[in-house]
Amino acid sequence: MKTTLCCCLILTCLGISIAEELGIPQDLMDTLSHSEIHSISDLQRLLDLHSGHSAGLGNEVMEHTKQKHHQKSHLHHHDYDLKSNQLHHRRKRSIVEEAVPAVCKTRTVIYEIPRSQVDPMAANFLIWPPCVEVKRCTGCCNTSNMRCHASKKHHRTVKVAKVEFASRKKPKLKEVLVRLEDHLECVCVSQHHATEHVEADTVDVR
Repeated sequence: MKTTLCCCLILTCLGISIAEELGIPQDLMDTLSHSEIHSISDLQRLLDLHSGHSAGLGNEVMEHTKQKHHQKSHLHHHDYDLKSNQLHHRRKRSIVEEAVPAVCKTRTVIYEIPRSQVDPMAANFLIWPPCVEVKRCTGCCNTSNMRCHASKKHHRTVKVAKVEFASRKKPKLKEVLVRLEDHLECVCVSQHHATEHVEADTVDVR
């Protein structure tokens, strides 16, 4: 489900007009947006299927994917209604709670992979996955003049898919290495030091 939402983000971010400008076939964009992709191999099979199948088969694949999505969506809404009812009853019995601070610590956040990080020169390509999870220092400190800052960082390399498009040619998939940064430890520092460059130790985690 998460991967499906990520693929939908491709269409939302680029927009139809931008997709046309980049030379990306709209029917392929629709297929990617409504398909479940869990690996680069899945993406390659989908591209092969799109290039070689008939229109009828493509519609059948998309219809099958939509049915699975509809079933999952129905179950999700059912669970959401149950949780909402439980939460509503719980709130009736609860009293006003004391605020819990969002302390300065590492949290999992979503990092959208910049196109410039994959290929700063080309334009007619898509990235999969378009976003990944990383650990970052977030939260607040006791006063507004303090900032949550990373005191230790770790860099790792991941493999992503770059799908290139050329006029009247089959989409070409390449694997590209992307460097990601994770924060390991956090500290509250003054805003003055945060705006400058605070030297952070980079450790190698295996």
